[in-house]
Amino acid sequence: MTGVALLAAIGTLVIWLTDRQQGLATAWDQWTIPLLSALYFGIGVLHVVKPRCMPWALPPTLIATSVYLLVAIHLAMEGPSLPKLYALTSLAQMIPVFYVIAFVAWPRGGAWISGLTYAGLLAQYLFSLQAPMPTGGWGDIQPLTQKALLASVLIHPACILALSFIVHLRGQLSTSQQEAFKGKERFLAMLSHEIRTPLQAMLGTIDLLALKLNGSAETRALDRLRNSATQLDTHLRDVTEFTRLEDPALRIQADTFDLTQLLNDLRDDWIERAQAKGLTLSIDIAPGDQAALQAVTSDATRVRQIVCNLISNALKYTLVGGVTVHASLSRQPLARGMTIVVEDSGVGIAAQYLETIFQPYVRLEDARALRVDGTGLGLAVVQRLVDHLGGQLHVDSHPDRGSRFTVELPMADNG
Repeated sequence: MTGVALLAAIGTLVIWLTDRQQGLATAWDQWTIPLLSALYFGIGVLHVVKPRCMPWALPPTLIATSVYLLVAIHLAMEGPSLPKLYALTSLAQMIPVFYVIAFVAWPRGGAWISGLTYAGLLAQYLFSLQAPMPTGGWGDIQPLTQKALLASVLIHPACILALSFIVHLRGQLSTSQQEAFKGKERFLAMLSHEIRTPLQAMLGTIDLLALKLNGSAETRALDRLRNSATQLDTHLRDVTEFTRLEDPALRIQADTFDLTQLLNDLRDDWIERAQAKGLTLSIDIAPGDQAALQAVTSDATRVRQIVCNLISNALKYTLVGGVTVHASLSRQPLARGMTIVVEDSGVGIAAQYLETIFQPYVRLEDARALRVDGTGLGLAVVQRLVDHLGGQLHVDSHPDRGSRFTVELPMADNG
């Protein structure tokens, strides 16, 4: 949407400047086109800064564009001349583009605003047929003008009907996708329940047996059983979460929270596991951004999940050294955001694998890391969560030198 709005702003301004140089710009275009160009430029910026305001900003913009087109056509029909004939023919080509933009930008009101625009176009054509013939008769330009307007009147209904049909098919496809996902979600929920119930019974039984066994061999056997059951439960949660992220109706719950506190809580959750491997786990907050990071706006649950998965992945593939989580404000040109970097001193990733690590069920094994447990869904979940939050995820890694995962997240609008 941002690209379309900015291209519309630049394109209309370029056409306006060339028309002025060639003497083809009408008096109506002299001031309305710069205003429309500024309006579309503002829409492009607004879509980046406050996307939640777009449903309120788009309808007035489309209505203003429709008014401009209809008034420009009306003026082109008065006292036909070569510049006005050029204005009419160029506008007749632009109106179908306007229909497309209306249906894409305003799905619920696209047919309405397009229909009103076409009704105004048809009314002007009928009005032109009733115009009295001047004393000297019609010149060559007036019939050409009417024929150009007639071609638009005949062709534009097909454009509107085709766009309406496409939007209808899109709605049906979206409904079918949601129904298919709900069926898969119900099946997975049933399967998860059927597996977790005996799994919890197994874990409880293992704990009871552990209280009665004293031998080291029996204890090690129970530990292996407990670890296997725990891994199975973890795999089941990963698959459930990954499937949930496929929901087309998934919504982000934005709120204001303390990112610094969230990261410190995560450190407390993972520090024992890091120390058990002889690793360090630290949090680094940019000194100048500490106050701002205590009140960031995003989905706290999703941000926590992103960082948790990245820390878990870093600890798995780090044998010596440690993991550091950096947090700072990102310096984006049009909107504020936050940057979270998870850096480790682990085994690293070869260049040929960097494009595949975010794919589902991809797990890189390393001889030095022994056997790495997991389903290969951790980074895939991170990628999808970052996409849902409207952010970007980058990785910089080299074998034997560690990895650096950088997450750029915009500040959401909770108003």
